[in-house]
Amino acid sequence: MAEEESKQKQRDDREGRGRFEKEHRMGRGGLVFGLILITIGVILLVDNFYPGLGFTRLWPVIIIAWGFAVLVSGLIPPFDFSKPLDGILIGTIGVVLLYNTLDIVPYRFWLELIALWPVLIIALGFSILGGVTRNRFIAALPTLIIIATLLFALFYVDGPLRPRIELTSVNKSRDAIPGVKTGEATIDFSVGELDIGSTGMLYDLNAREFGDERGPQIDFSRSDGKVEIELKSRDDVHFYKWDEQRVWNLMLSKDIDWRLKVDAGVSDSDLDLSELDVSSVDIDGGVGSIRVRIGDKSRRVDAKIDTGVSECRIMVPKSSGVRLSLDRGLSAVDFRDIDLNKISENGLTVYETKGFADASKKIDLDVDMGVASFIVEGY
Repeated sequence: MAEEESKQKQRDDREGRGRFEKEHRMGRGGLVFGLILITIGVILLVDNFYPGLGFTRLWPVIIIAWGFAVLVSGLIPPFDFSKPLDGILIGTIGVVLLYNTLDIVPYRFWLELIALWPVLIIALGFSILGGVTRNRFIAALPTLIIIATLLFALFYVDGPLRPRIELTSVNKSRDAIPGVKTGEATIDFSVGELDIGSTGMLYDLNAREFGDERGPQIDFSRSDGKVEIELKSRDDVHFYKWDEQRVWNLMLSKDIDWRLKVDAGVSDSDLDLSELDVSSVDIDGGVGSIRVRIGDKSRRVDAKIDTGVSECRIMVPKSSGVRLSLDRGLSAVDFRDIDLNKISENGLTVYETKGFADASKKIDLDVDMGVASFIVEGY
């Protein structure tokens, strides 16, 4: 009888612990969800009164609130040593992203951070040691190392350890070639500022590079009435001084029907295509800002933009019909001086200007965005 009562007591204890752990997890989840909802509401309220300081700039505060909620949840008994550290890491990432959106730190910070990738190997090593030794302090070291790395990278820009890298100016150009009607240009850009415009030459490139006097690598080929141009960087990713960034100023012939493919990487990209005859443009942007001005020299322009965390602004002529297929993710969308009407929403949201099907000139935009500020503007 006593043995049976002991077993029953053990079962009751296990059930009690199970209920407590379940309620504890639900309580932590509610705390995180509640703080995130409050933060989103505050940001949207601010956006109603101060659009320039609203969601497009303050959305990283949501990540900061998430980190704070995780930190606090780890302090609720029973104490979970790993939760506060996870919360600090999440909050630190949110602070850096907020610095990005407020223009305190450039977006290319994230690509330049790749230079510190060996830190991940060190963190992995400590993680394995923590699992073997079952030492809670050693197990926490990977998170501490990553937090310290982010903070080091964030303040490194103004630190005494920052290298002073000399920039080299390079000019490369090629005269117009009679008989050339079409062209394909592939631009593989990594970090810095990328500008594209028009010229009477076939191409004209002015570049500021990090110490490489050869400048960007240009591969050129011609067959019949078509040319192919490929531009790419020669160097690997380094931890650069931010106020001395790489700059490419590329001018392309305005007398050729171009198909452009741009890998913008982590950059501030300004693509003025208004004077170019561009039938298609494919932009793959990682982190940064993208500005595209499309003209009306082509009867039809197919533009595809795929970007992650960025600010994107597309300017289109009011005389052209415009269709926009948008996969917006967590993005704020704004239409300025252009009337785009929603026509469908099945996975993708599709907008069109009135009379798009019968327009003599058309611009078809296919945009896939992660977390961004997105503007379509008529001119």
